[in-house]
Amino acid sequence: MPDGREVDQAELLDVAKDEDRARSLLRALRTLSTGPDPKLREMARGVLRGDLTAQQAFTDPEYTAALFSGAAKVRRAGEQRSDAEAREAGERFGEWQQARRTEDAREEQGEDQGTSQSDTASRTAPGQQSAGPWRHSGAGGVGGPGGLGGSRPAGPFGPR
Repeated sequence: MPDGREVDQAELLDVAKDEDRARSLLRALRTLSTGPDPKLREMARGVLRGDLTAQQAFTDPEYTAALFSGAAKVRRAGEQRSDAEAREAGERFGEWQQARRTEDAREEQGEDQGTSQSDTASRTAPGQQSAGPWRHSGAGGVGGPGGLGGSRPAGPFGPR
């Protein structure tokens, strides 16, 4: 955050439960902190600054309502698209997932060397607006950045 320090993955472990999920949650919070929804921006920035814990944010009724509202919009958009659009979104999502895996590997190497590398460009799928915390399925049946699609990969916040 421009006006101070940002929480790190370790500070998110109380809700994330493991480092992969904490890394994903940190990315989602960064995405939400610059997203279009003012309530989610407020929540994400508060967590990133350390003004409130992730647990507080995810149990606050206003923030929870904003998260569910965003998920419902993504779900509706997915339901309204054609099969061709769904296939195209699935292909883009596959490419985006591979870019994320590459970034994860770079970050792990950086952490092993005592430095943390971050590439904000790969936080959002190519040609897509921010998908917020809905990177993976599991949160209300929402897929990745393309919304609902034919293939719904599981991830850190979804079923394994």
